[in-house]
Amino acid sequence: MRKIQYMLLLLILCAVGYVVAAPWLTAYRISNAVDRRDSVALAEQVEFDAVRQSLKQQLNSRVLRELGADTQQNSFAALGAGLANIMVDSLLDAYMTPAGIERLMRGETPAPGIPESGPPPPSNTDGNGSDAGKPQAERKKLFSDARMGYRSLHRFVVTVTDDEGREAEFVLSRRGLEWKLTAILLPLN
Repeated sequence: MRKIQYMLLLLILCAVGYVVAAPWLTAYRISNAVDRRDSVALAEQVEFDAVRQSLKQQLNSRVLRELGADTQQNSFAALGAGLANIMVDSLLDAYMTPAGIERLMRGETPAPGIPESGPPPPSNTDGNGSDAGKPQAERKKLFSDARMGYRSLHRFVVTVTDDEGREAEFVLSRRGLEWKLTAILLPLN
Protein backbone atom coordinates (compact mmCIF):
# COMPACT_ATOMS: atom_id res chain seq x y z
CA MET A 1 0.00 0.00 0.00
CA ARG A 2 2.82 2.36 0.88
CA LYS A 3 4.47 1.69 -2.47
CA ILE A 4 1.31 2.77 -4.31
CA GLN A 5 1.19 6.02 -2.32
CA TYR A 6 4.80 6.82 -3.23
CA MET A 7 4.14 6.06 -6.89
CA LEU A 8 1.05 8.28 -6.86
CA LEU A 9 2.99 11.08 -5.17
CA LEU A 10 5.80 10.74 -7.71
CA LEU A 11 3.29 10.86 -10.56
CA ILE A 12 1.67 14.01 -9.14
CA LEU A 13 5.07 15.69 -8.69
CA CYS A 14 6.03 14.85 -12.30
CA ALA A 15 2.74 16.28 -13.59
CA VAL A 16 3.15 19.50 -11.58
CA GLY A 17 6.77 19.77 -12.73
CA TYR A 18 5.71 19.47 -16.37
CA VAL A 19 2.96 22.08 -15.99
CA VAL A 20 5.42 24.53 -14.41
CA ALA A 21 8.22 23.85 -16.94
CA ALA A 22 5.98 23.79 -20.05
CA PRO A 23 6.53 27.43 -21.14
CA TRP A 24 10.31 27.04 -20.91
CA LEU A 25 10.00 23.90 -23.06
CA THR A 26 7.91 25.84 -25.59
CA ALA A 27 10.48 28.65 -25.68
CA TYR A 28 13.16 26.02 -26.28
CA ARG A 29 11.12 24.46 -29.11
CA ILE A 30 10.66 27.90 -30.71
CA SER A 31 14.36 28.70 -30.39
CA ASN A 32 15.34 25.31 -31.76
CA ALA A 33 12.94 25.63 -34.72
CA VAL A 34 14.27 29.10 -35.57
CA ASP A 35 17.90 27.98 -35.30
CA ARG A 36 17.19 24.98 -37.56
CA ARG A 37 15.05 27.20 -39.83
CA ASP A 38 12.26 24.66 -39.48
CA SER A 39 9.11 26.58 -40.39
CA VAL A 40 6.84 23.58 -39.85
CA ALA A 41 8.04 23.05 -36.27
CA LEU A 42 7.77 26.79 -35.61
CA ALA A 43 4.21 26.92 -36.96
CA GLU A 44 3.18 24.32 -34.36
CA GLN A 45 4.21 26.72 -31.58
CA VAL A 46 2.55 29.90 -32.91
CA GLU A 47 -1.05 31.13 -33.00
CA PHE A 48 -0.74 33.25 -36.13
CA ASP A 49 -4.09 35.02 -35.80
CA ALA A 50 -3.28 36.20 -32.27
CA VAL A 51 0.25 37.33 -33.25
CA ARG A 52 -1.13 39.11 -36.33
CA GLN A 53 -3.70 40.94 -34.18
CA SER A 54 -1.10 42.03 -31.61
CA LEU A 55 1.23 43.39 -34.29
CA LYS A 56 -1.66 45.07 -36.11
CA GLN A 57 -2.70 46.93 -32.96
CA GLN A 58 0.88 48.06 -32.28
CA LEU A 59 1.54 49.25 -35.82
CA ASN A 60 -1.82 51.02 -36.16
CA SER A 61 -1.35 52.84 -32.86
CA ARG A 62 2.16 53.83 -33.96
CA VAL A 63 0.77 55.28 -37.21
CA LEU A 64 -1.92 57.20 -35.34
CA ARG A 65 0.64 58.47 -32.84
CA GLU A 66 2.89 59.65 -35.69
CA LEU A 67 0.02 61.46 -37.38
CA GLY A 68 -1.07 62.91 -34.03
CA ALA A 69 -3.53 65.76 -33.92
CA ASP A 70 -3.29 66.31 -37.68
CA THR A 71 -6.04 63.73 -38.27
CA GLN A 72 -8.55 65.88 -36.35
CA GLN A 73 -7.82 69.05 -38.32
CA ASN A 74 -6.72 67.81 -41.74
CA SER A 75 -8.92 65.57 -43.86
CA PHE A 76 -5.91 64.45 -45.92
CA ALA A 77 -4.19 63.25 -42.73
CA ALA A 78 -7.34 61.28 -41.83
CA LEU A 79 -7.34 59.74 -45.31
CA GLY A 80 -3.64 58.91 -44.87
CA ALA A 81 -4.40 57.19 -41.56
CA GLY A 82 -7.06 55.08 -43.26
CA LEU A 83 -4.67 54.13 -46.06
CA ALA A 84 -1.96 53.35 -43.51
CA ASN A 85 -4.32 50.90 -41.76
CA ILE A 86 -4.96 49.15 -45.08
CA MET A 87 -1.22 49.01 -45.75
CA VAL A 88 -0.52 47.59 -42.27
CA ASP A 89 -3.11 44.86 -42.87
CA SER A 90 -1.62 43.86 -46.22
CA LEU A 91 1.95 43.88 -44.86
CA LEU A 92 0.99 41.72 -41.90
CA ASP A 93 -0.75 39.25 -44.19
CA ALA A 94 2.50 38.93 -46.14
CA TYR A 95 4.71 38.71 -43.02
CA MET A 96 2.64 36.38 -40.84
CA THR A 97 3.98 33.12 -42.17
CA PRO A 98 6.21 30.67 -40.32
CA ALA A 99 9.20 31.96 -42.31
CA GLY A 100 8.26 35.60 -41.57
CA ILE A 101 7.99 34.93 -37.82
CA GLU A 102 11.27 33.04 -37.98
CA ARG A 103 13.06 35.99 -39.58
CA LEU A 104 11.48 38.44 -37.14
CA MET A 105 12.69 36.37 -34.19
CA ARG A 106 16.22 36.26 -35.63
CA GLY A 107 16.17 40.06 -35.73
CA GLU A 108 15.82 40.30 -39.50
CA THR A 109 13.21 42.36 -41.31
CA PRO A 110 10.84 40.06 -43.15
CA ALA A 111 9.97 40.94 -46.71
CA PRO A 112 6.82 40.13 -48.70
CA GLY A 113 7.05 36.93 -50.66
CA ILE A 114 9.37 35.21 -48.17
CA PRO A 115 9.95 31.66 -49.35
CA GLU A 116 9.56 28.89 -46.82
CA SER A 117 13.02 28.42 -45.39
CA GLY A 118 14.90 25.18 -45.15
CA PRO A 119 17.74 24.09 -42.90
CA PRO A 120 20.68 26.47 -42.53
CA PRO A 121 23.32 26.15 -45.23
CA PRO A 122 26.36 24.06 -44.26
CA SER A 123 29.48 25.99 -43.36
CA ASN A 124 32.28 25.95 -45.89
CA THR A 125 35.75 25.18 -44.69
CA ASP A 126 38.94 25.75 -46.64
CA GLY A 127 40.62 22.47 -45.69
CA ASN A 128 42.77 24.06 -42.97
CA GLY A 129 39.98 23.81 -40.46
CA SER A 130 39.05 27.49 -40.65
CA ASP A 131 35.66 28.60 -41.88
CA ALA A 132 36.38 30.46 -45.11
CA GLY A 133 32.72 30.92 -46.01
CA LYS A 134 31.56 31.83 -42.52
CA PRO A 135 29.66 35.10 -42.13
CA GLN A 136 31.67 37.89 -40.51
CA ALA A 137 29.48 38.10 -37.42
CA GLU A 138 28.39 34.87 -35.80
CA ARG A 139 24.67 34.79 -35.21
CA LYS A 140 23.96 34.12 -31.55
CA LYS A 141 21.46 31.47 -30.53
CA LEU A 142 17.90 32.74 -30.19
CA PHE A 143 16.88 33.46 -26.59
CA SER A 144 20.44 32.73 -25.39
CA ASP A 145 20.51 35.89 -23.27
CA ALA A 146 16.77 36.40 -22.89
CA ARG A 147 14.93 36.94 -19.63
CA MET A 148 12.02 34.54 -19.17
CA GLY A 149 9.33 34.32 -16.59
CA TYR A 150 5.69 34.05 -15.69
CA ARG A 151 3.60 37.23 -15.66
CA SER A 152 0.50 35.30 -14.56
CA LEU A 153 -0.68 31.69 -14.49
CA HIS A 154 -1.63 31.92 -18.17
CA ARG A 155 1.01 34.33 -19.49
CA PHE A 156 4.76 33.77 -19.88
CA VAL A 157 7.06 36.39 -21.40
CA VAL A 158 10.44 36.02 -23.08
CA THR A 159 12.20 39.41 -23.19
CA VAL A 160 15.04 39.88 -25.66
CA THR A 161 17.28 42.97 -25.72
CA ASP A 162 18.97 43.97 -28.97
CA ASP A 163 22.41 45.57 -29.37
CA GLU A 164 20.92 49.07 -29.00
CA GLY A 165 19.16 48.25 -25.72
CA ARG A 166 15.64 47.98 -27.16
CA GLU A 167 13.50 45.20 -25.75
CA ALA A 168 11.10 42.96 -27.64
CA GLU A 169 8.76 40.64 -25.79
CA PHE A 170 7.51 37.30 -27.03
CA VAL A 171 4.34 36.43 -25.14
CA LEU A 172 3.37 32.80 -24.62
CA SER A 173 -0.15 32.01 -23.46
CA ARG A 174 -1.49 28.82 -21.94
CA ARG A 175 -3.80 26.81 -24.18
CA GLY A 176 -4.93 23.91 -22.03
CA LEU A 177 -1.72 22.11 -21.07
CA GLU A 178 0.18 23.60 -24.03
CA TRP A 179 1.72 27.03 -24.49
CA LYS A 180 1.67 28.99 -27.75
CA LEU A 181 3.30 32.21 -28.94
CA THR A 182 0.35 34.62 -29.03
CA ALA A 183 1.92 38.08 -29.21
CA ILE A 184 5.12 39.83 -30.18
CA LEU A 185 5.60 43.24 -28.55
CA LEU A 186 8.05 45.24 -30.61
CA PRO A 187 10.11 48.22 -29.41
CA LEU A 188 8.33 50.76 -31.63
CA ASN A 189 9.30 53.88 -29.66
